[in-house]
This record gives sequence, C-alpha cells and structure tokens, in this order.
Amino acid sequence: MGKIIIVVMIFNLTSKLFAFFRELSLAYFFGASSLTDAYIVAFSIPTIIFGIVGSGILNGYIPIYNQIKENSNDLMAKKFTNNFTNIMLVTCFLVFITGFFFSSSLVKIFSYGFNQETLDLASYFTKISLLTIFPLMLVSIFSGYLQLNNKFFAVAFIGVPTNLLYVIGTYIAYKNANFTFLIFFSCFALLFQFIFLCPFIFKTGYRHNLKINIHDKNLQQLLTLSIPIILGTSLEQINILIDRTVASSLGAGAITILNYSGKLNGAILSLSIIAILNILFPKFSSLVSENNIEKLKEQVKYIINMIFIFAFPIMFGIITLNKEVSIFIFGRGNLDKESVLTTAKCLSFYSLCFVALCLRDLSTKIFYSFKNSKTPVINSSIGIILNIILNITLSKYLGVSGIALATSISTIFISVLLFYNLKRYDIYLDKRNFITLFKVLLASAFMIFIIYLSKSYLSSFGNFSILIYIINAGVSYILATLLLGVGEIKDLFRLFLKAFKLKR
Repeated sequence: MGKIIIVVMIFNLTSKLFAFFRELSLAYFFGASSLTDAYIVAFSIPTIIFGIVGSGILNGYIPIYNQIKENSNDLMAKKFTNNFTNIMLVTCFLVFITGFFFSSSLVKIFSYGFNQETLDLASYFTKISLLTIFPLMLVSIFSGYLQLNNKFFAVAFIGVPTNLLYVIGTYIAYKNANFTFLIFFSCFALLFQFIFLCPFIFKTGYRHNLKINIHDKNLQQLLTLSIPIILGTSLEQINILIDRTVASSLGAGAITILNYSGKLNGAILSLSIIAILNILFPKFSSLVSENNIEKLKEQVKYIINMIFIFAFPIMFGIITLNKEVSIFIFGRGNLDKESVLTTAKCLSFYSLCFVALCLRDLSTKIFYSFKNSKTPVINSSIGIILNIILNITLSKYLGVSGIALATSISTIFISVLLFYNLKRYDIYLDKRNFITLFKVLLASAFMIFIIYLSKSYLSSFGNFSILIYIINAGVSYILATLLLGVGEIKDLFRLFLKAFKLKR
C-alpha cells in the first residue's frame, strides 16, 4: 500500500501540474470576463448536478460492492456494477433532456446576477455542456471500480491527457476567435477520460451488457443507503452554487476569479493528502465489512498525522506567498493586475481551511464506511446555513474574497462538528496526534521564517523568485521535521526509496 500511495501521489502531481497549465491557459488567453463567467457556469451545472446525484450514489456503491464481493464472489460484484451503470446512464439521459429544454432556467438559478447577454451565452453553452454528464458518471463509477480492484495508477494519471486537451482547445479557441471550440474540446476531454480508462477496466475481466434489473436487492439497498448521502453531497454542491450565485452579482469576471483561486486551491490540496484519502476509502469500507475496527482506528490516526504533516505547511506557505503564487501563475496574458491581486486574496482565504477540508473528507469517508450517512447530512445542513449568512455578509465588505473567507469559516465549522461526532466509533485525537501537531506547527513556524528571509534577500529574480521561496520553504520544513523527530517523515522517505528500489 505504501508503494501504491507514493506512485499515485507522483501521478497525481503530474496530473495537477497539467491542471495548472489548463487554468493558466484560460487566464492567459481569455482573462476574467463575462465570457469566461458564462463558460464556467455552463460547465459547473453538469458538475454540480452530477455531484448531487452521482457522487452520492457512488459513495454508497463502494461499501455495497465490498459487501457483495465478501458475501458472494467477484463475478456477482461485477454484475452489480453492470446493472448499476446502466441504470445511472438512463438517469443521465433523463437529466440531459430536462436540462437541455430548461437551460435558461438552470443558468438563472446558478447566476441570478448575469445580464441578459451573459445569460443567453451561458444558456447556449449549457445545452452543449450537459452532454458531459454521461462521461462524468461513467468515469466516477469506474474510477471507484478500478480502485476497488487495486488499479490505482490509471485513475491517478487520468488528468494528464484530459487537461492537455483542455489546453489545446483553449489555444485553438483563442487563435480562431471562437469560444465554441473550447466548449466542444472540454466535452471531448471528459469523454476521453472514460476512453482512457476502458483498457484498464477490461483487464479486470469486466464485460458490459445492456441488461437492467431494477429488482436487484443490492440495488435497493444501495438506493436506501444513498438517499441520505445524496442529501449530504447536495448540500456541499449547494454551497458551491451559493458561492457562484453571490459572485454573479459582483460584476463581470467575479465568478472567473473565484474559480481560478478555488481551482488553484483545490489543485494544491490534491497534491497532498486528498489522493491518499481516495485510495484508502475502499480500504476503510473493507475493514468495516471485516469488523476489523482496531486496524481501522490505527489507520485513521496515522492518516490524521499525515494530514497535519502535509496540510499545515501548505496552508501557511500559501498564506505567506499568496500574492507571489498568483502573480507567477496568472500574472500574464489577458488577466489584469487587479484580477490577479483579487485572486491572491481569495486563494489566501481559501487556504485557511486546508486542514479542515482534509479532516472533513476523512471524517465523511469514515461515516460512509460505517454506512452512516445521516451524520454528515445533519452537519452539512448546519454548515450551509452558516455559509449563506457569511456569504451575504462578508461579500458586502470584502467583495469576492469575502465569499472565499465565508467558505473557509463554514468548512472549518463543519469539520470540527464531524470529527467530534466520530467519538461514537471511538475515533479521536490521541497523545501521538497532539505531539505530531505540536512538532508540525514548530516546523511550519521555522518554514515561515525562512520564507520571509528569502523574500528579503532573494527577490531579485523577478516572478521566478517564487520557485526559490518554495524550494527553501520545502527544504527547511523537511529538515525541521526530521530534527524534531516526526516519525511519519522518515516513513515517507523509506516509502520513496522502496517505491523506486533505491538503497541508502
């Protein structure tokens, strides 16, 4: 498992680097305008619709798959996957037809602040973007399926060709002065994700047919389990919807700026612990099915330490370097200086919830592993009310960056509530976690000191000074954690060496 985690993190790093180029290309060629706002909203609609229904059902699919495999055999689990996929495709078709004919109404829900021209443009884009709900669903189901069958590498690498297609599409759209090219390339990129996965799916022995059995008792159990999960994930997506809706009233380009900072924040976060959580969720579910709760608790406490080790320095690093990072990535092309600085503020506020996001995802996956979807729903409901209040209030005083701050505050609140509720499974922070936390905070403080020294004496390299700052920050943090005796850092070094078959 250790070798898998290291290799997946490397693949994930590569994918996220290409994702950087994707966002950079959009910012470089098109900046932040009503056109990019319309594009982002159009592709947010299928993503959010999928996130409400598909993602919730998928989180129920993994425990049920493990249950079928444990109680019956692998063949029955594959048949269940086939049936489940067909039913979801039919559901996608119904959603597509409905969305196609009511695209204008959908756009109004997602962005009430758009003027008529931007609204019409977003509606046209949405009619096309709704096609992506099919590959989104297929990729989500079979990513989970491949992870359940220990095929992690293809899923981790999938972002590389996809984001490359996005970049190519952005360039072609710019050169031809026709934004529609980007719309179609974006759709094809998502379709290509599924095409890319197909050979790996077939290697597991999976063969698809068009049979549907709506009376499958496992399917009924999945739906029963998924309804509360759908409610929970819908609340998370509603949070995104609220952010975008409030941003649409703050002028042209506000949604785009929020998107740039949010995507950059998510990409950086995904480089660290989120990839590990995605790998371990099927393992959590399997341990619960086997009633091996003690091993589950050990793994959770170890992962909490890993969250501390990765997320805290990233959070402090971005808060310290938010302006430099934003200028380096977005400070060129058609994105003006004011938009870049606003993106930096949003990025800084978003980063405040790095640790909380990781703990929230971890806690949610633990609850789902125990087939408890009620607790995340209740906590998310409280969080969304808080987010609405803070969004409206803070955006009045801080503009679009107030939306980012509101999201972080509500996320931290939800994370604390969720983690507190894990006590029912006897999962909590122990002495080892607190010791690691203290050491990580000390190492992070030393890292911040080194960053400020670097900014004082090594700023003569222009925009590329950020690379020196990051290298100095990374080296100083690793050295500090080693000197403080953080055991997990040593474990990571051993895993890297083992993964690449190197010897000291």
